[in-house]
Amino acid sequence: MDLYDENIARLIRHSLIGELSEQERGKLEAWLRDSEEHQVLFEKIKKEIRISSESSLFRSLNDEVAWQKFKITTRERKRRVYVRRILTYAAVIVLPLAVVTVFLFLNREKNTLPIASERVVKITPGGPRAVLITADQTVHELNGVQGQREIEVEKGVVIKQGGANLEYDSLVAPVQEVALAMNTLKIPRGGEFRLKLSDGTNVYLNSASELKYPVRFDEKERKVYLSGEAYFEVTKDSDRPFYVVTEEVQVRVYGTEFNVNTHQPGKVHTVLVDGKVGIKKRGMTGEITMKPGELASFDRNAGTFEVKEVDVRQYVVWKDGYFTFENESLEQILNTLSLWYDVDVFFQSESAKQLVFTGYMKRYNDISEILNAITEVVGVNFTINGKTIIVSK
Repeated sequence: MDLYDENIARLIRHSLIGELSEQERGKLEAWLRDSEEHQVLFEKIKKEIRISSESSLFRSLNDEVAWQKFKITTRERKRRVYVRRILTYAAVIVLPLAVVTVFLFLNREKNTLPIASERVVKITPGGPRAVLITADQTVHELNGVQGQREIEVEKGVVIKQGGANLEYDSLVAPVQEVALAMNTLKIPRGGEFRLKLSDGTNVYLNSASELKYPVRFDEKERKVYLSGEAYFEVTKDSDRPFYVVTEEVQVRVYGTEFNVNTHQPGKVHTVLVDGKVGIKKRGMTGEITMKPGELASFDRNAGTFEVKEVDVRQYVVWKDGYFTFENESLEQILNTLSLWYDVDVFFQSESAKQLVFTGYMKRYNDISEILNAITEVVGVNFTINGKTIIVSK
């Protein structure tokens, strides 16, 4: 048995949660005796589990040092190579159950599997791209601006852009002159942007998203309109509730952190990280109160909500530069990748859509590295034709 044998992942998982049979124990011990590197790796995994049980491992996802912990090496024909993944070896303790998950470390060294390419077109990760449309329909391209610049959004009202940030917090015009002036920030496929609203609220907008908002809020409420995905850090104001309105759902907030995603097929996902929100279907009166750590999933077809506890990090780490997938179908994963890398996806096999994958990867990696990792675990094949990815079994 070698390092790449996926059965080893299952044996280690059973060992860590105390469900190892005698036959499995013999196989695992044989694997450990086979190589000192196997023993070192096994000890690293147990150490990470101990750390994870004491504090959230996800908190260090955006720490380069934490990622380096998962880089392992092996020898093959006296040649040192970097392994592109760790087979379901790193574990996160999620009480009351011990859950062993897959961690994929995609390091900077180039050692990828071949992906068929029929027509070569450079596919790049997303970046700071956006279009600002002011109330008078003036269009401002916000792509790749270095340093700072000022944009006049209304007569006498100037906002500031610095790189991938747009700030409305330094307005000089009287409130009554600009309260009803609406701006729209559009993020294309392959884009991302951060917006600071006039009340100090921070909004992180993901690819293929759009936010409509007033230049300055009025004295009674703060209301914005979202299509796509955004993470909100809402400034507290007990006198003026903050509303996020999508096509189907309205979220009411007083000061909190949460993520809203309308990209999921047939669903609208709202995840509460901190604080308290009320959520309801548009046009309805009663609302559901959410607590931190909960996901409210709205079914567009049934018109109903399902609320459950989740590990919220998997829904929000995109803003910190990571992809995270927990037993997600390839259809969902490739939909996410298509928005970020601005590519189209075609499945030659319907059954391939339902294959599941778990992994954590850097969002700014080359797409071929991510596809290689999925191929290793799931066994599908990817062909890149221009900016179209073809999936086959």
